[in-house]
Amino acid sequence: MSTTDNFFGQQQEKSKIKTLIVTDFFKAYFPIINNSVRKDSNEIIYLDLFCGPGKFDDGANSTPLALLDLVNNFQNDDIRNKLKVVFNDENEDFVSLLNKNISDHEVMSRLKYKPTIMNKRAGEVNIKQYTDRKVPIFSFIDPWGYKDVSAKHVWDLVRNIGSDCVLFFNSNRCLMDMPKESQNCHFKMIFGDQLQNVMNVVNSSSYGQKQKTQMIVELFSRNLYEVMAKDKYSGYKLYVLPFGFEADDKEKLSHHIVFITKSHKAILEMKKVMVKHSNFYSDLLGFDSKDQLQISLFNRADYIDSSIVEIIKTCFTNRPNYFNNTWTVASLLEVLDRYNMEKHYQVTPYTFDELKGTLENMCCKGKITPIIEKGKSARKNITDKREFKIKQELLV
Repeated sequence: MSTTDNFFGQQQEKSKIKTLIVTDFFKAYFPIINNSVRKDSNEIIYLDLFCGPGKFDDGANSTPLALLDLVNNFQNDDIRNKLKVVFNDENEDFVSLLNKNISDHEVMSRLKYKPTIMNKRAGEVNIKQYTDRKVPIFSFIDPWGYKDVSAKHVWDLVRNIGSDCVLFFNSNRCLMDMPKESQNCHFKMIFGDQLQNVMNVVNSSSYGQKQKTQMIVELFSRNLYEVMAKDKYSGYKLYVLPFGFEADDKEKLSHHIVFITKSHKAILEMKKVMVKHSNFYSDLLGFDSKDQLQISLFNRADYIDSSIVEIIKTCFTNRPNYFNNTWTVASLLEVLDRYNMEKHYQVTPYTFDELKGTLENMCCKGKITPIIEKGKSARKNITDKREFKIKQELLV
């Protein structure tokens, strides 16, 4: 029996959070994608390259069946008539169990396209047959380790309009195995030209384990950005949002969920989902199942305000012409996310509502001028749509 077999014995809390992040995002974003699908296309593809058996031995649903539950609960048949589900796993027993687990699912009779189930190594799946269709693809890449993960494949999967990817990134395993020369071929696929920088981080004595894992994720994102830049098409905007998981027994990060998209609207939705399931006592996004008492003593809001002000200051210091611009909450957040992508290859961890609250506080301190029509009064200075300008006094 392999480690992966043992994994599906009983669902752990972190595995539940991972599934909730994926399905909660679907719940919000599937209808948005559905409304934006090209009129000449009736397909939305969901692709899970490491699907597992669909259930844990204790009866809890893993992501495949949780997804089918969600699709079954949509109020109308529109999604069910467009969605093409593709499940794959290298483990033959898992594939057999998955077939059994989904065969009696209520949604099966309501889907226009029956799920495709494959038994291949993820690296051997011909993803071109899906990407060439030029339809939205949501891909879920959840390997046990890091084999068969490729930055090129990830980019191919998010390249089409409306396409997004959730990647389970085993950052600590990468950290542990990086010194093994036998694994370099796998790491080259993930990190590309950034591999030497990754090795330098791993071998450095200047950083702790958490810093190293976060930097490894950043270097993967940087390589993904470079893969995109080499594409023959230009004008793409890439957004990357990581969510960390603490190790069960030590003060370490064990792995990350990395959300990858070209849509800022998708980033806004995923931020809301990740904040909902985050319990880190900082402004970072992540989950720690070890120390609920310590977590309960802190609140994300305790860290957010000063962190947001700091990134606005940094961004505007480097882009002083921004003081001449008129902003809304949405336009400022997109600019901050783009700025963070340029500097750190990932977006900010802040939601629309968190930025809105900080801007209201800044306004009360005289750092912002809301644009209110002459002769009109306003109960709130900062609203979802109201324009404002940020004063140079912010830097004082």
